[in-house]
Amino acid sequence: MQKINNKVFDFQFFLSNRKKVTDLEKSAKQYGGATKNYTTDELYSNIESNDYITINKTRNTISLFVPDTYNINQKADQKLIGKVILYCATEIKNRYKDIPFAEKAIGSWYSEDLQQVVYDNIILLVTHHNNISITDINFFISLANYIKQEMKQEGVFISINDALAII
Repeated sequence: MQKINNKVFDFQFFLSNRKKVTDLEKSAKQYGGATKNYTTDELYSNIESNDYITINKTRNTISLFVPDTYNINQKADQKLIGKVILYCATEIKNRYKDIPFAEKAIGSWYSEDLQQVVYDNIILLVTHHNNISITDINFFISLANYIKQEMKQEGVFISINDALAII
C-alpha cells in the first residue's frame, strides 16, 4: 500500500475516508454530504481521517462526478451533459485503452447559505487501475476542470478509492 499526501494537489477540499450511512438527508446534515450510487446500491458519506490518498497494490478506483446542473444549480441541458460525458469518457479511453463505467447516483450536501439539504443527480465515470500515480490523479483533475468550465460549476468532485476531493 502506498500513500500520497493530498497537499501535492490543488484541491479545494479533501476527505480521506468513507463511511456507510443509511440516509442522504441526515448524512448531509451530519457529515456535510452523502452519495447514493444507484448502480452499486452503496450509500456513503466521505469523512475526515488524514491527509493521505491510499493507493492499493492492485485494484484502485478513480471516479469523476458529472453533475446534472449548470451554473451551480440550474438544470443542465441534456445535450451539454452528453457532450461532457462523451468528452471525458473518450479522454479516459484514449489514455487507458479502457472505457469507463457510467454509474448513476444522487448526491446530497448541506448548504449553509440555504440552511437546507440540496440534491444533485450525478453520473459517475468510474475507472479501475492496478496502480495510480500523481500523474493519473492530475489527469482526472484536468477532466474535473473541464467539467467545471463547461458546466460553470464552483467545484467538481473526483474520488480516488475512499478519498474524495473537490476540484
